[in-house]
Amino acid sequence: MENLGEGRRVRIYLMEGARSHGHSLRQEIVGYLRRHGAMGATVFRGIEGFGPHHRLHSDTIEVLMLDLPIVIEWIDTPERVAQLLPEIRTLVGEGLIVADTVEIVTHGPSVPPRLDDRQTIEAIMTRQPATVFPETPIQNLVELLVDRNYRALPVVDHAGKLIGLVTNGDLIERGGLSLRAELLHFLEPEALGQLMSRLAETGLTAAGVMTADVVTVAPDTSLGEAAHVMALKRLKRLPVVDRDGQLVGIVSRVDVLRAAAVGALTTVGEPEGEALPAPPSATVAEVMTPEAPAVAADAGLPEVVEAVVSTRLNRAVVVDEARRPIGVVTDAELLRRLDPAMRPSLARLLMRKLPFMRLSDAEREALRFAQGTRAAELMIAPVLTVRGETPAL
Repeated sequence: MENLGEGRRVRIYLMEGARSHGHSLRQEIVGYLRRHGAMGATVFRGIEGFGPHHRLHSDTIEVLMLDLPIVIEWIDTPERVAQLLPEIRTLVGEGLIVADTVEIVTHGPSVPPRLDDRQTIEAIMTRQPATVFPETPIQNLVELLVDRNYRALPVVDHAGKLIGLVTNGDLIERGGLSLRAELLHFLEPEALGQLMSRLAETGLTAAGVMTADVVTVAPDTSLGEAAHVMALKRLKRLPVVDRDGQLVGIVSRVDVLRAAAVGALTTVGEPEGEALPAPPSATVAEVMTPEAPAVAADAGLPEVVEAVVSTRLNRAVVVDEARRPIGVVTDAELLRRLDPAMRPSLARLLMRKLPFMRLSDAEREALRFAQGTRAAELMIAPVLTVRGETPAL
């Protein structure tokens, strides 16, 4: 895969003998990254160095009995680093961790990855996911989605049996939430407090907004079967339950895609046997959304907002004079980059879900005078692109 764009490089400085729960800390960290689909990590052993205690560590015979310094270098997407780094910090404790921004020029196997039906969901699912009870108030559900950055909350009874699932869509459609949960933290504290108060006044609970007829899978479900269910039912995640209906984990579409992406790299060292047949792979052109909204780089804020809210994608592509993509504007980026004074008004626009909506004259006039509001100033760049003939997996 070429031209992946901006990435994050994380360096973790440890002593070779560092331990975690009786195991090698180095192995714990590398194992954690591999299990959670990280792009890759490399361990380097130093020949000499010292840390905050100024104790010399060297490979010379005089001090060979002391631990040698090691560095674990991990490079990944900014999103995955943000997701996995908190647990790494917990594991490292007193060690040194630094991070910087890099350009990922190329990465990945030279052949399309495939889903290994010998691997089960149990190997990639998130164990012990956060759960709520049927009587959990709606404002508490929203707080969990905002503060913990969850995308869905399984609802269980007090015996741990799954009875439903609360998603962003459920809160908007049945709970009256006016904005997607991941956008709420851009609101000013006063506006967010008022929203929470209004939600509390409704008296709604998880039982009143959840999706009760939840599609589930068993821990021994294969990756291929789980992917098929997600595609057939158009689902982003699947709760994992045992034979008694007890919730044991949750697996997301991203989890399955990560497993597919690293599948071609995990065959080294496996016992020889009959090779798995490579399933037919769809191309990007066959699965893409063909009519994504686009705006010119010099488009003003009213036009940008209209494009972003015109579809369920919640984003618009920014193109140059030759219609080549140069960036992407998302609803989250609009709220993040605009002046805080404008955020409540813009939030009211973004909370509309009507397709192909048009701004009123008053709304366009209010947005026209915002500062620094051309598409080129609001977009995320550079943008990752692929050709239509690229395999989707």
